[in-house]
Amino acid sequence: MRLADTIRHAVELWRPHAGAAAVLLAVLAVPQGYKAFFAYSQRLLVDGGILGRNGPLMVRVLAALAVGFLLAGAAQLLADYLRARASAAIINGVREKMFHHLQRLSMGYFARVRAGDVVARFTSDLADIQKSLTTRVVDAAFALLGLVINIPVAFALEWRLALVMLAGLPLVGIGTRLFGGSAAAARYRLKQEEGALAASVQENVRAQAVVKVFGLRPWVAQRFAAQLASLEKRFTRADFLAEVVGTSSSLAVLAVQVLVLGVGAYLAVSGRLSPGTLVAFLSLHAIVSKDIYDLTKKVVPALIASAGGLQRIEEITGEPIDVREEKGARPLPPGPVGFRLEEVTFAYPGGKPVLERVSLEIPAGRRVALVGGSGSGKSTVLGLLLRFFDPQGGRVLVNGVDLRSVSLESFYARVGVVFQESFLFDGTVWENIALGKLGAGGGEVQAAARAAELHDAIVALPQGYDTPVGEQGGRLSGGQRQRLAIARAILRNPAVLLLDEATSALDPATESAINATLSRLAVGRTVVTVTHRLAAACDADLIVVLDHGRVAEIGNHAELLARGGVYAALWTKQSGVEVRSEAATARGDTLAVRVRPHHLRSVPLLAGVEEAALADLAARMVVENWEAGRVVVREGEVGDRFFVIARGRVEVTLHVGGTVRHMAALDDGDFFGEQALLAGARRTATVRTLTPCLLLVLERSAFEEVVRAHPTLQGAVEEAAARRLARTRDLHAALDETTLLEG
Repeated sequence: MRLADTIRHAVELWRPHAGAAAVLLAVLAVPQGYKAFFAYSQRLLVDGGILGRNGPLMVRVLAALAVGFLLAGAAQLLADYLRARASAAIINGVREKMFHHLQRLSMGYFARVRAGDVVARFTSDLADIQKSLTTRVVDAAFALLGLVINIPVAFALEWRLALVMLAGLPLVGIGTRLFGGSAAAARYRLKQEEGALAASVQENVRAQAVVKVFGLRPWVAQRFAAQLASLEKRFTRADFLAEVVGTSSSLAVLAVQVLVLGVGAYLAVSGRLSPGTLVAFLSLHAIVSKDIYDLTKKVVPALIASAGGLQRIEEITGEPIDVREEKGARPLPPGPVGFRLEEVTFAYPGGKPVLERVSLEIPAGRRVALVGGSGSGKSTVLGLLLRFFDPQGGRVLVNGVDLRSVSLESFYARVGVVFQESFLFDGTVWENIALGKLGAGGGEVQAAARAAELHDAIVALPQGYDTPVGEQGGRLSGGQRQRLAIARAILRNPAVLLLDEATSALDPATESAINATLSRLAVGRTVVTVTHRLAAACDADLIVVLDHGRVAEIGNHAELLARGGVYAALWTKQSGVEVRSEAATARGDTLAVRVRPHHLRSVPLLAGVEEAALADLAARMVVENWEAGRVVVREGEVGDRFFVIARGRVEVTLHVGGTVRHMAALDDGDFFGEQALLAGARRTATVRTLTPCLLLVLERSAFEEVVRAHPTLQGAVEEAAARRLARTRDLHAALDETTLLEG
């Protein structure tokens, strides 16, 4: 952004406050006029008063200076107040414009930007603008006003010296012309670096649990130090170039002063200039030089410094709004709500299509579940139903009308949503529930809490409904946070209830209880459930199975099992592990978790093992709880345990060519680490938990006991292991070749 662009933006910011600016200029003219009179008065005092020995003239001039001083001082104070008030109004206007524009941007924008960088634009970037485009603009106006007043006075005093002064003014702009563009570009890069640093600090604050558990303090400190070193270089260059602009211009001003003094001294010695006129002109030239100095050393560098922040703010306010409400959008009529997707195609920016020609019907008043593996497009369908983004092809219809032609306010008033991690604001329990319906009374809030089966837990809190939930609900348990989100959604009395993995991050006992609550609240509403856990979908009226962005199957639970397709395969995998809550456990245990023996036959290493041996292995597996973000197995380590996922999701990665490659995401019913059942086998991949996980674990020592009890097991396992290791070597070779080609 060039200096001229920055000045243009400054004018645009002041335009709505033109009346206040005019008053401010009028007030600023008083102290500038006083400075001009002060300089001119020295001619009267020296030539007429001192050299002419005219006492009364000296008294009148000094009295006028005293009165002028009082007026100029009062005007300056008033100008400072007017400037402060106008500056606050202008910056608040920029904040409001940015904030309101952010509210209109689609979810795609927030998915690709870092929150800390957005916050930096509201803080450090705006601070630069507040100083430059308000305070410094007023300084510039004051200096320019002084030039307008003082240059004519200079010609009135001595036209020859005035011409010398004017001839030297072009030298003042040399620094701006030579270094202005480079300084503005360096400032923009500095602001980008500061935004990245703010995002890094925010990420570190939110990741403190992971940092402490994994001993990552040295790593995060090293990464932060590298960012600081880069920021230091950026700051040094940006600040130096900005100062060079001002310093070169101020040196030019000083050179002009020396030139004027030399010419004035020559004229005075030669008798063509009176001493009083020389003194007055030098005084006036000092005032003009001060105004030019302020322009070149204070105003121009400040405008250049603000260019980077201004450009970053313009990036937000200029961000296109992908999801717009059409002109003449109609309110959604009251009554049941149903959806239909017609040949919908959608891709995220820069990516491949996530959905391809998807068509499906979600009847009003029915319970519909969207299921499928990771990346199948389930959550994308939900985002389209919520109009977080619009499809690139096809249409999303609500009650037979294109969703794009429906008023967003009326549509969202009919919708309740519960996300996997529902956001809670840093307020009280009552405030967070009441956000579901602004203006709701206390009775409505309590009724919603009772419907979500949260009321008793709330009244047991220290301050009841007035208990602060903390940042992101940190003072509540996971189950309480999710029930609060349900209460917030139910308070709207929505015609449509959308559930996006609403219970997948909870422990099985809490999940079972909340699912029962949701089933009760679903009566009489259209309910769309997105889940990877089929047990939460089997009671739905309609199950839509998505696979690689397409609708693979549609039907109810019994119909889909009978077809033996994608759904049946997923069901077989997930039903191989049984997790029962406390209510279903006769002994009163918190959870009863077991793997069915036949499920172990899907493990390649155990494919040829007899039923009795599988039952023995299943009986020896123990249950472990793992928090999110933990490394379960690490590539290259010697392993001694095999895992089956009862609940949760993990990520599998490989190190290839110095980079980490994501290979797969595993969830309920999947397994990993079977090679560790063989003595001396090393881990072929790293597995990290993405959510809290409930894992069934088989120790190698327990496996060896089963092998000794079932002699035929040893040969079957070794044969399967040889095949598995061969496939693993082939995979690594293929990945190495791909990395080489990409390089």
